[in-house]
Amino acid sequence: MTDTLPIQDLLTLVRPQIERLNREIVADLAPGHEEMAPLVEHVGGFRGKQLRPVMTFLSGMAVRGASHGGCLGDDVITVAKVVELLHTATLVHDDVLDSANMRRRIPTVNQMAGVEVAVLLGDYIYAKAFHMAVQLPDPAAARWLAETVRVICQGEITQVLHRFDFAWTEARYFTVIAEKTASLYAAACRLGGHYSIGTENSGGLEGRLRALEEYGLELGIAFQIVDDCLDLDGDERVVGKSLGTDLSKGKITLPLLYLMRRGPGEAERLRAVLGKSEAEALKRLRTEFPLEHAVAYAMEEAQRRIAKARASLSQLPAGPARDALHHLAGFVLQRRL
Repeated sequence: MTDTLPIQDLLTLVRPQIERLNREIVADLAPGHEEMAPLVEHVGGFRGKQLRPVMTFLSGMAVRGASHGGCLGDDVITVAKVVELLHTATLVHDDVLDSANMRRRIPTVNQMAGVEVAVLLGDYIYAKAFHMAVQLPDPAAARWLAETVRVICQGEITQVLHRFDFAWTEARYFTVIAEKTASLYAAACRLGGHYSIGTENSGGLEGRLRALEEYGLELGIAFQIVDDCLDLDGDERVVGKSLGTDLSKGKITLPLLYLMRRGPGEAERLRAVLGKSEAEALKRLRTEFPLEHAVAYAMEEAQRRIAKARASLSQLPAGPARDALHHLAGFVLQRRL
């Protein structure tokens, strides 16, 4: 098996489910007031490869193996929609926190309509997601995702409180990104498997569900590490969102931790860069520091996380969905290309 396939090849297995999700989610978000319609339509443009619902669907298929035949029930579709809505809400709020102007090559909601509207729209999407979750006969999704959102907020708050904290450690960094990013990946995979096998079988297949959860967690950590690297050395025209926001907001990410440890005085040199405007901070970081070594160090850690994610898949039965999850993990690293 090759390590990675093109993302479009991976999506083939779940394309009918993704197409259904995208059709239904527009109606699910239909606003009660006409003034909101352009906003709801606008956030639809934030959808990228939709990794989280893709992982929900693939996990639902993989937990049951090749005999499953790719058929997923309505509850799995609903869970994937809830996961996608929660992710969309976090994007809207993240752009407010970062004062970002662009996402997916279009203006952020806060840039287009102001901070107040962006905060409220994010809340609106959160509320819709949980309203859908509590309609499910099995309450697992509502309970699990409520806890996941709490963990996401906890991680974000911790990161905000430790901006410009030069005593920040790698251990704290990994804890925070596991909370604020990877927890939703883990929940998507776990719940996709849970709702695919049904409550009557979930106890006997707990090992497979834990394996899916671990896969999502490790992949999500790798995703955030890559994202943090892209914020420093990416091309805004390729990445499609505002870059340098970590530097301007004083977020200490893994590449910056590497630079801080290079020798005496490095942390102070870096302190002079953080907090500047995005453009100035990026220019100084790229010209005054060995950024390529810092990014390589971080990417090695991302590769280790992907290897752990893939190893967890050995607990699942062989089949096309398990193979797709294996390849999908490699796509996270390819985002840099």
